[in-house]
Amino acid sequence: MHARSTGRGRGVRLAAAGLVAFSLVAAACGDKKDDDAVEGGDTTEAPAATEAPDSGGTEAPETEGTEPPAPVVTEPPAAEFDPVVGGRLVVAGEAEVANPWTPANMQCDSFCQMRARTFYDPLVVTNSDLEAVGFLAESVTPNEDNTVFTIKLREGISFHDGEPFNADAAMANINRSFNSLLLGAALKDVARNADGTIVMEKLDDFTFTIATGLNGDPAQPLPWPLFPYYLGGQAGLMASPAWLDAVDAGSADPSQPVGTGPFVFDSYAPGDKLVVKKNPNYWVIDENGTQLPYLDEIEFRVIPDSQVRGQALQSGDVDLISTSDSAVIADFEGDDSFNLVRQDQFSETNYILFNLTKPYLADKRVRCGLLQAVDKEDLIAVVAQGNGVPANGPFTNGQEGFLTDNGSLPFDTEAAAAQIAEYEAENGELTINYSTTPTATSLTTAQYLQGVWGEIGVDVTIDQIEQSKLINNALFGDPAFDAFGWRNHAGIFVDQQYFWWHSSAAADPGSLALNFGRLRDPEIDAALEASRSEADPEVRRGLAEDINRRFASECWIIPTSFTQWGVIHDPAVQNIGRSPLPEGAGFMRDGAGFPGQVWLTAVFLAQ
Repeated sequence: MHARSTGRGRGVRLAAAGLVAFSLVAAACGDKKDDDAVEGGDTTEAPAATEAPDSGGTEAPETEGTEPPAPVVTEPPAAEFDPVVGGRLVVAGEAEVANPWTPANMQCDSFCQMRARTFYDPLVVTNSDLEAVGFLAESVTPNEDNTVFTIKLREGISFHDGEPFNADAAMANINRSFNSLLLGAALKDVARNADGTIVMEKLDDFTFTIATGLNGDPAQPLPWPLFPYYLGGQAGLMASPAWLDAVDAGSADPSQPVGTGPFVFDSYAPGDKLVVKKNPNYWVIDENGTQLPYLDEIEFRVIPDSQVRGQALQSGDVDLISTSDSAVIADFEGDDSFNLVRQDQFSETNYILFNLTKPYLADKRVRCGLLQAVDKEDLIAVVAQGNGVPANGPFTNGQEGFLTDNGSLPFDTEAAAAQIAEYEAENGELTINYSTTPTATSLTTAQYLQGVWGEIGVDVTIDQIEQSKLINNALFGDPAFDAFGWRNHAGIFVDQQYFWWHSSAAADPGSLALNFGRLRDPEIDAALEASRSEADPEVRRGLAEDINRRFASECWIIPTSFTQWGVIHDPAVQNIGRSPLPEGAGFMRDGAGFPGQVWLTAVFLAQ
């Protein structure tokens, strides 16, 4: 779809009647990165930052941040029934993955991560106390200054092809993933040898070390206290090296993954479904000594439209869905026919992402003008029937750096129009191309923005693009990319946002970069660099809050609402949130630091 506003200043707000749910969704590729990112980007040095013109735009007020409430960490509720072995589960999610399924190359959103973690295990997971704890790794032990980490692996684990999981296998995976085009920028401060391989030392068959180095330089060890968390992201997923070698040789299919996980790949139809079956040799047992997983089979279906996904659950066509569509979540709230698990901490922010390489979007007057033209509460009321919480920045509740008041500019159409008028008097009429996903919800949001921006004198075109293509356009800075409806920045610590915001990951258009907006802000760079090596959580929190305020004062993005994920399922689906850690040491936190997903290792279907 390609649409243009009908006249300058004529946009009108859409009537609430008949509108579907609100979502500014282009899930950022993983934990991100993935994770998905989770990680990714260009490993080369980014060009020097170009200064945006000092435009005299409205400045955000100086504020002292109000300390946010502490995150609520609770143990997931126990299952209502005793575990049942067997059964087939059908799960639906929002989008297909790009570049399936090798860990180094997957462009992963939440649904990609949920699927990948059925056939892959990570080295590390986040537990219910938000700690990074060993999974395939028995332990990850730092030296005194957090520059060398000793990784001790569990013994007796095999890949689905029968190959042993050991130090050689883990080191081979790390060399691939840490140096991949997608993940390299997120891990730029891991030390590298002259030939580009990661600085690791094998101590025995199940133990090795890995070292840090500023920008990869082993001569400059860099303290990195939170590095173990990265071993729980996409870069820590372990695939069979024999399979990966065969993929390289062209004798194996990259879309037929081989890992150590609880389920084994069975079949895959891109854009439609993925089927995995029980791994009969899985290494994890439950508290009663029963081998996991309980389920015989899982079928994952791609249903991009959140409304259609909800209807599939209501009709019994699927058993479980995940959605960030607030209105769909509201439809199921209070409905005893289904169970709703909310994931609203450490979550993402819905926002409008700018391509800051465009001269008009490098101008602060334009960014702040567009921001002040958006009444967030009205947007949520009109498009989401009031189901949502307005956002003031990229940090959500529970995250390091979250502030209830970060100095964000208020809604003010007069101030917005004045800034746009000043810019246009010097540069001519302004047109913005807004890209979004091809759902009715996303189009409604785009049309709302087209209207309110039209009222302040900005012409707006709308492009609806399939989600994986939308992510690809952002990754490579496609010329059509001006402003995107986006969703990103889940996590616990600000260091997990390093590769999204640091200028080292802001490659020029045409080159892959996970700093999608090509943000180059020396103040944010300095705070991210200081935070990476800081062990004191209070000092880190202050640095993260400085970043939050900087986003507000520069209008680098337009935050609209805090993402609230819902995992909604038939009550027969039991044990959500209770996938055990080895040796009965607690549970893996659902979402794996990347909301919109749940671990399915210990889920069962009650009879």
